[in-house]
Amino acid sequence: MYADYSYYADHYGGDIPEREYPSAERRAEAYIRKLTYVRGDIFAVENTAVKDAVCAVADVYYSCKKKQEAGTVKSENNDGYSVSYAVEQADGQTMEELIRKKAYEAASTYLLPTGWLSRKVGCCHADECDDYNL
Repeated sequence: MYADYSYYADHYGGDIPEREYPSAERRAEAYIRKLTYVRGDIFAVENTAVKDAVCAVADVYYSCKKKQEAGTVKSENNDGYSVSYAVEQADGQTMEELIRKKAYEAASTYLLPTGWLSRKVGCCHADECDDYNL
């Protein structure tokens, strides 16, 4: 576990219950590993920004799981009385697409400045190889 529960609760300030955190954290690590695999092993070195990204994505997974369990109603009609509820999902958007979008937004907040989300292709010796003209 890269970001343990004590870090999540004390430093990040999250509110996932302790017994449910490991599951959300594992999913968050897997998602971040998927986003950054082309750049190497993001979890090889301890980094606060990476820990915060794991915590943020864990929050997304946990909150979406709770919303799925509760169920969402977009509109309800009972003998002329109509109620519509606000939902995050756009019409036609699956819950998986919404979770993926929210997880990326949460992770990118912390990882974009670190360079882990960069897809730049080039030589690590750009100054020697003159590959700026690609």
